[in-house]
Amino acid sequence: MTALAARAAPRRSRWIPWVFVGGFLVVVAANATMVVFAVGSFTGLTTTEPYTKGLRFNDRIREAEAQRRLGWQLAARFDAPGARHGAVEIRLTDRGGAPISDAAIAVTFARPVEKGHDFTIALRAGGAGRYAAAAEFPLPGIWDVTYRIERGADSLTARERVRVE
Repeated sequence: MTALAARAAPRRSRWIPWVFVGGFLVVVAANATMVVFAVGSFTGLTTTEPYTKGLRFNDRIREAEAQRRLGWQLAARFDAPGARHGAVEIRLTDRGGAPISDAAIAVTFARPVEKGHDFTIALRAGGAGRYAAAAEFPLPGIWDVTYRIERGADSLTARERVRVE
């Protein structure tokens, strides 16, 4: 092969660097898409004012100890007979198993992944330590349930998670 023939033959490997550039552009585009979705989605905060609530953590521990000393027993039952309709029933007893019939009970339902659909219902006393109320849910799915029970100066807070079809 002469020097002239070597100069005249086109290089077939000029596209190889562009493959690397294209590959990196695909990776950058995928990462940019994930960043946009991550920034626009759930922040991870499940409470308002997390800093001040963190400062009151020791108070919460003292409240939990006081609840434990009360010895109240809570048996909660959630029945969902139809789509997005449910009934909440609670049986509340003291340390000795005697029913507690003069308590005020509020039940708060909150979605763990979506704000704006929370609601609270008050349970009505039915005698013998039983309290009940109907609940209608705006959306199906997982709900965090918080039971807040007050009787005079004593209080009890209990939580559970339920699924609504």
